[in-house]
Amino acid sequence: MANILIIDDDIQFRTMLRKMIERNGYEVIEASGGKEGIKLYRKNPTDLIITDLIMPEKDGIETIQELKKDFP
Repeated sequence: MANILIIDDDIQFRTMLRKMIERNGYEVIEASGGKEGIKLYRKNPTDLIITDLIMPEKDGIETIQELKKDFP
């Protein structure tokens, strides 16, 4: 089954989304922000990333752009 990385600074939303995804048999990794998400992805690349767009430190667009540059 696919691995999914959820990046969101809202813990309640992350938890709700994680439960929904895991119920469908997927493995989920969580990050509370873009920097943490990039670090986790570099350590363990996933099949899909779901990210919030507006987050402190590094927003979702910057996160995806950096990952796209590093993992074309």
